Amino acid sequence: RRGLRGEHPACLHTSMRIAASVRRVYPRIAPMRRATTMASSAEPVKSNAAAFRQPNGGTDWESMWSAGSTGFDCKRTEPALQRALDAGEVAIGRGKCLVPGCGRGYALASLARGGFRDVVGLEISETARAAAEAHLRANETDVPGDATIRIVVEDFFAHAPEVKYDFVYDCTFLCAIEPSRRGEWAKTMSRCIKPDGTITSLVFPCGDFEGGPPYALSPALVKDLLVTHGFEEVSLEEVEEKDWARGRMEYFYTFRRSAA
Repeated sequence: RRGLRGEHPACLHTSMRIAASVRRVYPRIAPMRRATTMASSAEPVKSNAAAFRQPNGGTDWESMWSAGSTGFDCKRTEPALQRALDAGEVAIGRGKCLVPGCGRGYALASLARGGFRDVVGLEISETARAAAEAHLRANETDVPGDATIRIVVEDFFAHAPEVKYDFVYDCTFLCAIEPSRRGEWAKTMSRCIKPDGTITSLVFPCGDFEGGPPYALSPALVKDLLVTHGFEEVSLEEVEEKDWARGRMEYFYTFRRSAA
């Protein structure tokens, strides 16, 4: 077993060496069966985030993590992503991927097991980074040995990788940022992802309620953001109820950055 390494302060990260890879190439995913029940679209997701609001309207994520107020943590890789990885519906190869707002890093390990050799988790909170480091160390043997997992503490909107990403997994990240910054989110994704690279995520929470985080999203909203910034739709389907990660309707999408 190899250990984890952290560096301070310029590029705070954690590295893990992890053996055999699995290459996946996905076709367009067949439409999923429509879910039979869901929380009301007008009902906000229960959250104590209001207690951590900053004067500028943002959220103090470090204080939330320090206080243990992590109700957004579903304690596993989201089933829709895991299902897609297991079924070969995510094109990965041996490329480089990013998970912004990676939390405890469940998806980082799953993506490394799926075949990615360079997996980067981005967090704004030092406490979150430490939690992810602890989780990955405790589960180090679950991941192959020729991959690297790094956790970087950095503002996503300032992130400018020297080598762009082949793949980004965004889950409960877009819904956590202020709605006024959604265009900036899409612009940053376009800047960080290679031409022909892809972004996959869950549209969650679906609804038309006010307030957050998490802030209400819709498939149409996400599609408009990405298409406006140079992405084209690969797939966008409703997740079956049995695969909901947080007890509410989700949509699973993949968009590809245009080569031009």
